[in-house]
Amino acid sequence: MSALDRMLASIDREWIARETATMVQIPSVTMDEKAVCAHFHRHLRDLGLEVDVREVTPGRNNLYACIRGTGGGPSLALNGHLDTIPIGAAWPYRRVGERLHGRGTEDMKGAMVAMLAAGKALLESGQRLKGDLWLTAVVGHEEAEASKDGPRALVEDIKTGRLPCDRIMIVEGDQSLWVMSMGSTVFSITMESGLGGAHTNNVPFGKNPIRFMGELITAIHDLQKRLDSGAHHPLAGPERIDIGIAQAGDYHNRTPLRCYIEGTRRWMPGKTVADIVRELEAIVRPIAEAGDLKFKVEHVMEREPFEVAADDPAVVAARQASTLVKGTAPPLIGRRIVGDANIYFNGSGTPSFYYGPAYKTAHSDDEWVDIADLETSAKVYVATAINYCGLA
Repeated sequence: MSALDRMLASIDREWIARETATMVQIPSVTMDEKAVCAHFHRHLRDLGLEVDVREVTPGRNNLYACIRGTGGGPSLALNGHLDTIPIGAAWPYRRVGERLHGRGTEDMKGAMVAMLAAGKALLESGQRLKGDLWLTAVVGHEEAEASKDGPRALVEDIKTGRLPCDRIMIVEGDQSLWVMSMGSTVFSITMESGLGGAHTNNVPFGKNPIRFMGELITAIHDLQKRLDSGAHHPLAGPERIDIGIAQAGDYHNRTPLRCYIEGTRRWMPGKTVADIVRELEAIVRPIAEAGDLKFKVEHVMEREPFEVAADDPAVVAARQASTLVKGTAPPLIGRRIVGDANIYFNGSGTPSFYYGPAYKTAHSDDEWVDIADLETSAKVYVATAINYCGLA
């Protein structure tokens, strides 16, 4: 039996299930991660690792632990987040057969335990890698109030050399290699009228600001039709623009002082958020000028796109690992949604991608994960580390 086969055989699915259960029962909504940070820290120390505790804000820490290689190989960071969205109806924790239910089981405490199981198997085998393998955890991923402070701190630590790694494999998603995400921004468009709040009977309908708001919505729809008929990314399809909020007026027979639209714009590699803002301004300007309206385009929570090539050495290593463990090659996928890889790739230049146990119930009222999927992921992480970092 090879060293890798012995490591794969040593991964204990019941250990994974038990430790996931313990971790899920530690509430860790974004900004309140102190207890789960301490718990994960103890796990890393129990593996015999030194832990670099990187304070993000008091009591909220990123955690970095390194399984040192002998030298001569590239370094890989396994990465995930410790916080969850609010627990809501996804409580209490329970095990039903071979599924674990509760907030954080899939997103993503189960995967974080699978990461630990991979490190445990490697350390207990007595085998050494050539390159370093980092086990890393961040806070501040989920809720907007954190402003992604944990992932952004990790970027700074890569840039300063505190966390030297050549590739980042985020242990999130389904059992596919998610190697591309579009860029994304939440945009808002405000158009303000100089008419004041006038009785609609005294204002021709053609000059009512709401009419121009309707024209703007039509123009945005026309943009989407152009995007649909334009370039399609082979992994993620066409770009998108969506509207989630449209507001105007405060009384049934009074012209609005302000028209407001808020939505999301997603774009392919090759464009930037600055390009998107210019695009939106070019759509709004002629409509606002025709209605004698002042306008403003703003954006928040922007993420530039990322893409890692299919022949990147770490992607190849992960694909070979998944093929070995599962018997079939995992698909390469792209998504319009964004995540921490957008931040890591654009902030530090480190190629980053995802491979996780499942992506079916995250954020739902009945969040759950199959224990078998956690076990499979742990095995893939061990095999990826050996394939990419090299076995001494």
